[in-house]
Amino acid sequence: MDWLKKGGPLMYPILICSIFALAIFVERLIALMNKDSIYSNFRAYLHSIIEETRADLKGFREIFELAIDLEVRKLSKGLGTLSLIAKISTLLGLLGTVLGMVEVFKKVSEGKLGDPAALAGGIWVALLTTVFGLSVAIPATFMHSILSSIVSKIEERLLKISEEVLKGVATKEGGS
Repeated sequence: MDWLKKGGPLMYPILICSIFALAIFVERLIALMNKDSIYSNFRAYLHSIIEETRADLKGFREIFELAIDLEVRKLSKGLGTLSLIAKISTLLGLLGTVLGMVEVFKKVSEGKLGDPAALAGGIWVALLTTVFGLSVAIPATFMHSILSSIVSKIEERLLKISEEVLKGVATKEGGS
């Protein structure tokens, strides 16, 4: 944890970003892994819409599209925050780099050009915050990509489910 202290004050917001990113990822992954429940609940929801709503096939199609959109929004909860964390972590790391280099140039302006230890401190801060920021941003971007891919696959399946249910409605309308 010494490197956290040596990296300067921006290391703590980056650390907080990493904790939030991991928490969002684990929570969403657990929620999205229960696909069978998502699908069966969605199918039941569509059937309840049919029971409680008077509409023609076109009307049900529009209602189902809205239902899919709503479900995808619920499933995507936290993904925007995860993407933001990846961006912020990168920017905080970059800010740490700039602040570290400002410290180096401050030492140079104070005439400490010949003091390697004075210069190394600023460079050390710059490198640590850059590395730490990127070490949070890269996995957060990867986690966002994984979750987005899972949500996209679930959305495809929800579309198929809605088409299956609509076929049943069309069959009922045709038989009536």
